[in-house]
Amino acid sequence: MPRSLKRTSLTDQVTEAIIELISERSLKPGDRLPASGELAKMLDVSVPVVREAVAGLAAIGLVERQQGRESTIATPNSSHLGRLFSLRVIGSAVDDEQVQQFREIVEVGNARLAARNRNPESLAALEAAMAILASARTAEELHDADVAFHSAVADAADNDLCQLTLESLEPLLWRLRRRVRSGWVQQGGEFDPVIEAHRAILAAIAAGDEDQAARAMADNLGQARIGLEESIRSGDQPAAPSPNSERLPLQ
Repeated sequence: MPRSLKRTSLTDQVTEAIIELISERSLKPGDRLPASGELAKMLDVSVPVVREAVAGLAAIGLVERQQGRESTIATPNSSHLGRLFSLRVIGSAVDDEQVQQFREIVEVGNARLAARNRNPESLAALEAAMAILASARTAEELHDADVAFHSAVADAADNDLCQLTLESLEPLLWRLRRRVRSGWVQQGGEFDPVIEAHRAILAAIAAGDEDQAARAMADNLGQARIGLEESIRSGDQPAAPSPNSERLPLQ
Protein backbone atom coordinates (compact mmCIF):
# COMPACT_ATOMS: atom_id res chain seq x y z
CA MET A 1 0.00 0.00 0.00
CA PRO A 2 1.38 3.48 -0.80
CA ARG A 3 2.93 5.07 2.28
CA SER A 4 1.76 8.33 3.85
CA LEU A 5 3.30 11.41 2.30
CA LYS A 6 4.91 14.07 4.47
CA ARG A 7 7.44 15.72 2.16
CA THR A 8 7.16 18.65 -0.24
CA SER A 9 5.77 18.47 -3.83
CA LEU A 10 2.77 16.59 -2.54
CA THR A 11 0.86 16.67 -5.80
CA ASP A 12 3.64 14.89 -7.67
CA GLN A 13 4.04 12.38 -4.84
CA VAL A 14 0.32 11.70 -4.71
CA THR A 15 0.26 11.25 -8.48
CA GLU A 16 2.99 8.59 -8.23
CA ALA A 17 1.23 6.95 -5.29
CA ILE A 18 -2.06 6.69 -7.22
CA ILE A 19 -0.23 5.14 -10.18
CA GLU A 20 1.37 2.67 -7.77
CA LEU A 21 -2.05 1.89 -6.30
CA ILE A 22 -3.50 1.25 -9.76
CA SER A 23 -0.66 -1.17 -10.45
CA GLU A 24 -0.88 -2.92 -7.06
CA ARG A 25 -4.63 -3.49 -7.41
CA SER A 26 -4.33 -4.43 -11.09
CA LEU A 27 -7.06 -1.94 -11.95
CA LYS A 28 -8.19 -2.12 -15.56
CA PRO A 29 -9.86 0.46 -17.83
CA GLY A 30 -13.38 1.04 -16.54
CA ASP A 31 -12.55 0.10 -12.94
CA ARG A 32 -13.32 2.79 -10.38
CA LEU A 33 -10.60 4.67 -8.56
CA PRO A 34 -11.20 5.11 -4.80
CA ALA A 35 -13.03 8.33 -3.98
CA SER A 36 -10.97 11.47 -3.34
CA GLY A 37 -11.76 11.38 0.38
CA GLU A 38 -10.68 7.77 0.67
CA LEU A 39 -7.44 8.46 -1.21
CA ALA A 40 -6.77 11.51 0.94
CA LYS A 41 -7.17 9.47 4.12
CA MET A 42 -5.09 6.61 2.71
CA LEU A 43 -2.23 8.94 1.75
CA ASP A 44 -2.60 11.37 4.68
CA VAL A 45 -3.03 14.43 2.48
CA SER A 46 -5.82 16.89 1.82
CA VAL A 47 -8.64 16.26 -0.62
CA PRO A 48 -7.65 19.25 -2.83
CA VAL A 49 -4.18 17.74 -3.30
CA VAL A 50 -5.75 14.44 -4.36
CA ARG A 51 -8.06 16.19 -6.77
CA GLU A 52 -5.14 18.06 -8.30
CA ALA A 53 -3.25 14.79 -8.75
CA VAL A 54 -6.28 13.11 -10.32
CA ALA A 55 -6.71 16.07 -12.67
CA GLY A 56 -3.11 15.59 -13.79
CA LEU A 57 -3.71 11.89 -14.40
CA ALA A 58 -6.83 12.74 -16.39
CA ALA A 59 -4.77 15.11 -18.54
CA ILE A 60 -2.47 12.27 -19.58
CA GLY A 61 -5.39 9.89 -20.14
CA LEU A 62 -4.77 7.50 -17.26
CA VAL A 63 -8.04 8.26 -15.51
CA GLU A 64 -11.38 9.61 -16.66
CA ARG A 65 -13.30 11.99 -14.44
CA GLN A 66 -17.10 11.96 -14.35
CA GLN A 67 -19.28 14.61 -12.80
CA GLY A 68 -20.59 13.47 -9.41
CA ARG A 69 -18.98 10.02 -9.66
CA GLU A 70 -15.66 8.41 -8.81
CA SER A 71 -13.01 8.61 -11.48
CA THR A 72 -12.44 5.50 -13.57
CA ILE A 73 -9.26 4.00 -14.97
CA ALA A 74 -8.64 4.76 -18.64
CA THR A 75 -6.03 3.91 -21.27
CA PRO A 76 -3.89 6.76 -22.61
CA ASN A 77 -4.23 6.98 -26.39
CA SER A 78 -2.23 8.46 -29.23
CA SER A 79 -3.67 11.94 -28.72
CA HIS A 80 -2.13 12.13 -25.26
CA LEU A 81 1.30 10.96 -26.42
CA GLY A 82 1.01 13.10 -29.54
CA ARG A 83 0.43 16.16 -27.39
CA LEU A 84 3.62 15.40 -25.46
CA PHE A 85 5.59 14.95 -28.69
CA SER A 86 4.31 18.27 -30.03
CA LEU A 87 5.05 20.11 -26.80
CA ARG A 88 8.54 18.61 -26.72
CA VAL A 89 9.21 19.90 -30.23
CA ILE A 90 7.90 23.37 -29.38
CA GLY A 91 9.97 23.61 -26.22
CA SER A 92 13.25 22.26 -27.57
CA ALA A 93 15.60 22.21 -30.53
CA VAL A 94 13.90 19.21 -32.18
CA ASP A 95 13.64 19.91 -35.92
CA ASP A 96 12.26 18.16 -38.99
CA GLU A 97 15.54 16.32 -39.52
CA GLN A 98 15.22 14.70 -36.09
CA VAL A 99 11.56 13.90 -36.70
CA GLN A 100 12.59 12.22 -39.96
CA GLN A 101 15.29 10.23 -38.16
CA PHE A 102 12.79 9.02 -35.58
CA ARG A 103 10.28 8.16 -38.28
CA GLU A 104 12.89 6.03 -40.05
CA ILE A 105 13.60 4.07 -36.87
CA VAL A 106 9.91 3.43 -36.15
CA GLU A 107 8.73 2.66 -39.67
CA VAL A 108 11.59 0.40 -40.75
CA GLY A 109 10.94 -1.64 -37.61
CA ASN A 110 7.22 -1.66 -38.37
CA ALA A 111 7.86 -3.05 -41.85
CA ARG A 112 10.03 -5.85 -40.48
CA LEU A 113 7.40 -6.82 -37.92
CA ALA A 114 4.63 -6.58 -40.51
CA ALA A 115 6.42 -9.16 -42.68
CA ARG A 116 6.66 -11.43 -39.64
CA ASN A 117 3.15 -10.99 -38.25
CA ARG A 118 0.96 -10.28 -41.29
CA ASN A 119 -2.25 -12.23 -41.70
CA PRO A 120 -4.90 -12.39 -44.46
CA GLU A 121 -6.89 -9.53 -42.93
CA SER A 122 -3.93 -7.17 -42.55
CA LEU A 123 -2.69 -8.00 -46.06
CA ALA A 124 -6.13 -7.23 -47.47
CA ALA A 125 -6.06 -3.87 -45.68
CA LEU A 126 -2.59 -3.15 -47.08
CA GLU A 127 -3.68 -4.05 -50.60
CA ALA A 128 -6.72 -1.78 -50.31
CA ALA A 129 -4.51 1.07 -49.04
CA MET A 130 -2.09 0.49 -51.92
CA ALA A 131 -4.91 0.66 -54.46
CA ILE A 132 -6.05 4.01 -53.07
CA LEU A 133 -2.47 5.31 -53.05
CA ALA A 134 -1.96 4.29 -56.67
CA SER A 135 -5.12 6.11 -57.74
CA ALA A 136 -4.30 9.40 -55.95
CA ARG A 137 -4.41 12.42 -58.25
CA THR A 138 -4.21 15.40 -55.89
CA ALA A 139 -1.69 16.30 -53.24
CA GLU A 140 -4.27 15.87 -50.51
CA GLU A 141 -5.31 12.46 -51.82
CA LEU A 142 -1.69 11.35 -51.91
CA HIS A 143 -1.10 12.57 -48.37
CA ASP A 144 -4.17 10.80 -46.99
CA ALA A 145 -3.38 7.60 -48.90
CA ASP A 146 0.24 7.64 -47.71
CA VAL A 147 -0.90 8.04 -44.10
CA ALA A 148 -3.38 5.16 -44.52
CA PHE A 149 -0.76 2.87 -46.09
CA HIS A 150 1.81 3.40 -43.35
CA SER A 151 -0.91 2.98 -40.74
CA ALA A 152 -1.84 -0.33 -42.36
CA VAL A 153 1.80 -1.41 -42.13
CA ALA A 154 1.77 -0.59 -38.42
CA ASP A 155 -1.47 -2.56 -38.00
CA ALA A 156 0.08 -5.54 -39.77
CA ALA A 157 3.07 -5.32 -37.42
CA ASP A 158 0.60 -6.18 -34.64
CA ASN A 159 2.52 -4.34 -31.93
CA ASP A 160 0.44 -1.94 -29.88
CA LEU A 161 3.37 0.27 -28.93
CA CYS A 162 4.42 0.64 -32.58
CA GLN A 163 0.89 1.58 -33.56
CA LEU A 164 0.62 4.04 -30.68
CA THR A 165 3.94 5.67 -31.56
CA LEU A 166 3.11 6.12 -35.24
CA GLU A 167 -0.35 7.51 -34.47
CA SER A 168 1.17 9.87 -31.92
CA LEU A 169 3.69 11.16 -34.45
CA GLU A 170 1.01 12.04 -37.00
CA PRO A 171 0.63 15.72 -35.98
CA LEU A 172 4.38 16.14 -36.58
CA LEU A 173 4.40 14.00 -39.73
CA TRP A 174 1.55 16.07 -41.21
CA ARG A 175 3.88 19.02 -41.60
CA LEU A 176 6.92 16.91 -42.43
CA ARG A 177 5.17 15.07 -45.28
CA ARG A 178 4.19 18.33 -46.93
CA ARG A 179 7.69 19.70 -46.65
CA VAL A 180 9.10 16.45 -48.04
CA ARG A 181 6.70 16.49 -50.99
CA SER A 182 7.57 20.10 -51.83
CA GLY A 183 11.31 19.34 -51.77
CA TRP A 184 10.81 16.16 -53.82
CA VAL A 185 9.04 18.12 -56.58
CA GLN A 186 11.58 20.97 -56.45
CA GLN A 187 14.48 18.60 -57.15
CA GLY A 188 12.64 17.07 -60.12
CA GLY A 189 11.22 14.00 -58.47
CA GLU A 190 8.08 12.39 -59.89
CA PHE A 191 5.55 10.43 -57.91
CA ASP A 192 5.53 7.18 -59.88
CA PRO A 193 8.79 6.05 -58.16
CA VAL A 194 7.22 6.86 -54.79
CA ILE A 195 4.22 4.69 -55.56
CA GLU A 196 6.47 1.89 -56.79
CA ALA A 197 8.43 2.08 -53.54
CA HIS A 198 5.20 1.45 -51.66
CA ARG A 199 4.44 -1.51 -53.93
CA ALA A 200 7.83 -2.96 -53.01
CA ILE A 201 7.00 -2.64 -49.31
CA LEU A 202 3.70 -4.44 -49.84
CA ALA A 203 5.31 -7.22 -51.89
CA ALA A 204 7.98 -7.88 -49.26
CA ILE A 205 5.45 -7.94 -46.43
CA ALA A 206 3.18 -10.27 -48.40
CA ALA A 207 6.14 -12.60 -49.01
CA GLY A 208 7.04 -12.59 -45.32
CA ASP A 209 10.55 -11.36 -46.12
CA GLU A 210 11.52 -9.28 -43.07
CA ASP A 211 14.87 -8.07 -44.39
CA GLN A 212 13.45 -7.05 -47.76
CA ALA A 213 10.49 -5.32 -46.10
CA ALA A 214 12.91 -3.30 -43.97
CA ARG A 215 15.01 -2.42 -47.02
CA ALA A 216 11.96 -1.43 -49.05
CA MET A 217 10.69 0.81 -46.26
CA ALA A 218 14.18 2.33 -45.90
CA ASP A 219 14.20 3.01 -49.66
CA ASN A 220 10.82 4.75 -49.43
CA LEU A 221 11.96 6.84 -46.49
CA GLY A 222 15.17 7.58 -48.41
CA GLN A 223 12.95 9.29 -50.99
CA ALA A 224 11.42 11.30 -48.17
CA ARG A 225 14.89 12.23 -46.96
CA ILE A 226 15.83 13.53 -50.43
CA GLY A 227 12.75 15.73 -50.42
CA LEU A 228 13.44 16.98 -46.90
CA GLU A 229 17.08 17.78 -47.65
CA GLU A 230 16.08 19.76 -50.74
CA SER A 231 13.46 21.63 -48.74
CA ILE A 232 16.00 22.43 -46.02
CA ARG A 233 18.56 23.54 -48.61
CA SER A 234 16.11 25.90 -50.27
CA GLY A 235 14.71 27.19 -46.99
CA ASP A 236 11.21 26.11 -48.04
CA GLN A 237 8.62 25.53 -45.32
CA PRO A 238 5.34 25.28 -47.24
CA ALA A 239 1.89 25.76 -45.79
CA ALA A 240 -0.71 23.04 -46.14
CA PRO A 241 -2.05 22.94 -49.72
CA SER A 242 -5.67 23.31 -50.71
CA PRO A 243 -7.25 19.84 -50.97
CA ASN A 244 -8.52 20.45 -54.51
CA SER A 245 -6.09 22.89 -56.10
CA GLU A 246 -2.77 21.07 -56.30
CA ARG A 247 -2.43 18.44 -59.02
CA LEU A 248 0.27 15.79 -58.85
CA PRO A 249 2.47 14.89 -61.82
CA LEU A 250 1.28 11.29 -61.83
CA GLN A 251 1.37 9.31 -65.05
